[in-house]
Amino acid sequence: MTLEKLSLNVYDEYRDTIDRYMELIPCEQRDKVDTATVHIMYAIQDINNQIEKYNLGKLDISIFYQMMIKTDFLISIIETLYEIFEANKKRRDIWGTDYHIIQKFRLYRSLTLAHPLETTRYEEFGFGRENEKWCQDIHVKGKMESSFFSEIKDADFVMEIMEKGKSFPNRKPIYIQKDILSATSICLQHLQSFTHSIFLKLISLKETLKSTPIEANKEMCIKDYINSLVKDLEKRYPTEIEKIVYEDNTTEVNCILYQALEYLDYYFTDPMREEQYRAYKSEIEQAIHEYGSSVQNMDLEETQAHEKLSGLLYPNCSALCDKSSIEQVHYRYEKVAMYLSNSKERSIETAIEKLKKYSYDGCRNVGVCTNAEWGAIQLFTLQDELNPYFQIDFNVTDKELFLQFCTALYHASKSL
Repeated sequence: MTLEKLSLNVYDEYRDTIDRYMELIPCEQRDKVDTATVHIMYAIQDINNQIEKYNLGKLDISIFYQMMIKTDFLISIIETLYEIFEANKKRRDIWGTDYHIIQKFRLYRSLTLAHPLETTRYEEFGFGRENEKWCQDIHVKGKMESSFFSEIKDADFVMEIMEKGKSFPNRKPIYIQKDILSATSICLQHLQSFTHSIFLKLISLKETLKSTPIEANKEMCIKDYINSLVKDLEKRYPTEIEKIVYEDNTTEVNCILYQALEYLDYYFTDPMREEQYRAYKSEIEQAIHEYGSSVQNMDLEETQAHEKLSGLLYPNCSALCDKSSIEQVHYRYEKVAMYLSNSKERSIETAIEKLKKYSYDGCRNVGVCTNAEWGAIQLFTLQDELNPYFQIDFNVTDKELFLQFCTALYHASKSL
């Protein structure tokens, strides 16, 4: 018999749903839920590893223990999730008509893992308080053994149960599919039901927020609009905001809206260059308002407003690269964005000095240039390709070089 592997689709749906729900409704036991989520993933993966091992004909007792332990984890996790999010639901109600199968699995777990000599809480299966039955052994069914005991002929494992007053154990056949994986599958079915229950709550929450006006108003100046929209994000899409706490307890808040504001706050003194830049900024501002509309309508994922804004802030260079004859051109464009976008330095003078002294290949060597200098050198070598779309002025800071670079890419994308 070939066993079918467990699908991770149920886990993926659960993870995405519970994470989004806890973004909107903070959970005091978030850490425990996050740990449960990790346990579910590992349990499925570990059980699948044992299934693969079984299908290869490598049956040994470790398969039994691995599957039992990980399935027991899943049972416990399902009950814990219901306890946290639906506190009034009792264990029997959680499992419904599957309760008997779960209890039978728990009996086997108690006999072979937890209480081989003290399994006394399963009266319905003959293991009550009188404590007259014990587990003597659990092992892979032997070839000779199945010849003598027909009842275990097709079993994967054999559990030996000793009973008070008897000289020989009773051999109980254990089947991986029937006795273990059936309980595993039930766990995943109930995880799916739990996910659906949370999903319905999530839909209701989204509808409530959708009908509640956000603080950001398009009549505001763009700076006030962005600052208000960030507050709305904290309530509706908190993962859009990254808060970094450093060792000295200073904090830094990163958000795509703040990145966009840096672009909008910048101006060129040259009227012609400013006119070109204004066209770029106008589209960024429009994308910010579309982003705000998606926050209001609670459909940021569906509209991909974040991706659109990000695409404007970091324009694609593929069109220019495709027509370029410069060696390693993709690499050069990549390093400009990587090394100049967040630099607070002015590196162009030292970069050009080193370029003249060591040559381009010499500057490649480790320790010759800083990252920002290397990024400035890449931009310097690309200027002939960029200048037709936006004239690069190198007498500026690294950040300003990057903004000019993006402006050139923006206009190139409109022209090519």
